[in-house]
This record gives sequence, structure tokens and C-alpha cells, in this order.
Amino acid sequence: MLLPHPVLLVSLLCLCILLSAAMPSQLERSMESLITVFHRYADKDGDCNTLSKKELKELMQTELDSFLKSQKDPAAIDKIMKDLDQNGDGKVSFEEFVSLVVGLSIACEQIYQLHTQKVAAKK
Repeated sequence: MLLPHPVLLVSLLCLCILLSAAMPSQLERSMESLITVFHRYADKDGDCNTLSKKELKELMQTELDSFLKSQKDPAAIDKIMKDLDQNGDGKVSFEEFVSLVVGLSIACEQIYQLHTQKVAAKK
């Protein structure tokens, strides 16, 4: 499925918000933040559409530091890069990057559910 360029999506989202004169919702701000963070790091090597391994590492060390520090394997970045790079081009597209964020979000939500169940069981 061909998706519009992420910067275009942010522009369209911003335009919709301006036209509606409404404040963006928390979810809309989160989507914009995800796109903005990706491009902040992807733009460093001149290719604003993908993350190189170096850019992915910098992004993770800055934006996902707690997750990265929890990994026991020193080759975690290499393994994450390999898992994310679905088309094998040595780069991570926005679509490939989003799969990392989704996976981490699902894992966090599962931990939240376990915590909620434990708290409820103590009552």
C-alpha cells in the first residue's frame, strides 16, 4: 500500500486542525510527534525518508533510552535494525519504524494490564 509522504501527512493534519479552529487532540499530537521525531533523525544524512543504522541508534539512545538500557545484548541495535528492515535495503523507512513503536506500545500495554490485574487482586 502506497502511503503519502509523512511530512505531507503532518501538513495535512496541521491544515485540518487550523481549518477546524480546534485544538489538536492528544492522539493527533502523538501522531505528529512520532512523525516529527522520525524526521528529526532521518534528516541527518540527507535522506529524509529513511533512518540509517547510525540514525536509528542515535534515535533510540535519545528517544528510547530506557528500553535500550534494559536490553542485555550489546548487539541489540543490530538485531533491531535487522528486524525492522523488512525490505533488506539497510535502511528503516517510516513504515518500518512505526512497527517498532507499535511493538513497544503493545508490550507496555501488556505490562500495564498485568499491573492492573495485580492491583485489583490485592483489593
